[in-house]
Amino acid sequence: MMSRNNLFNKYPAVIHGEARGENDEFVLHTRYPRFLALRSFDETFSEGLPAGAVGGEMKHTENGKLAFDSKIDIRLSDFIFLDSRPEDLAKFAEQLIEACNRCIADTIMPNEETRKFDD
Repeated sequence: MMSRNNLFNKYPAVIHGEARGENDEFVLHTRYPRFLALRSFDETFSEGLPAGAVGGEMKHTENGKLAFDSKIDIRLSDFIFLDSRPEDLAKFAEQLIEACNRCIADTIMPNEETRKFDD
């Protein structure tokens, strides 16, 4: 029987999809920490490459929900986590930020350069 990790590892690290909203899409991050999130583009998003590496931060929305601000006019929100809650929350927070940066990088540069993040 194939483990849950091996099932997810058959797929790319980041899978992009469309949502019903005009400006919203979703991403599925298939490596730990695995999650589904809504990806939203600010109206000022230019689809250009950023000057430096993606280095966003986690925030909380006005209603207390977790959100990731990429600082390049793309946000991730409405997270649905597919793994159980980890014991080490500080390490999980670091891994989550890295995974979100990976999702944003894959959004703007879906090429061989982002494949280096794949496990």
